[in-house]
Amino acid sequence: MEYIAVAEVLNTHGIKGCLKMRPLTDNIERFDEDICYYLGDKKVKVNIQNYRMYKGFLYIDFEEFNDINEVLEFKKQFLYIDEKDRYELKDGSFYIDDLIGLKAYSNGEYIGDLVEVLSVYSNDVYVIKNDEKEFMIPAVKEFIKKIDLENGLIDVVIIEGM
Repeated sequence: MEYIAVAEVLNTHGIKGCLKMRPLTDNIERFDEDICYYLGDKKVKVNIQNYRMYKGFLYIDFEEFNDINEVLEFKKQFLYIDEKDRYELKDGSFYIDDLIGLKAYSNGEYIGDLVEVLSVYSNDVYVIKNDEKEFMIPAVKEFIKKIDLENGLIDVVIIEGM
């Protein structure tokens, strides 16, 4: 089975087993769905009892946990779904985990690997790193010329000062 990360566990929240997470999906309503979720490196099957968004963070209570000590091990891990439960995306939209690891090029020259996608208010930002430098590229058509998942490539525009 292939697992897809939908949230990153940042910390615990309170003493009743709630987890504070960074969502890795634009569709927060997906947590309403009656599908299987898997928590942490061990992929523990869990059921969402309640979730809420607050200041850009996702807080989830699970039916299986009622105490902070039961969820401490999941800090810095992820919440997953089965790949079959992925949504079909519109053309030009991509899943973050499909973008991570793409080889980035600018004017035909390799500039690094896409290592992170930051979700900010106006648009996402792609973090591209090589051994010497880190680039932060806005994920807008003016800077992203082409994304080729099949070949693992992204073509970007670097402007002076980036």
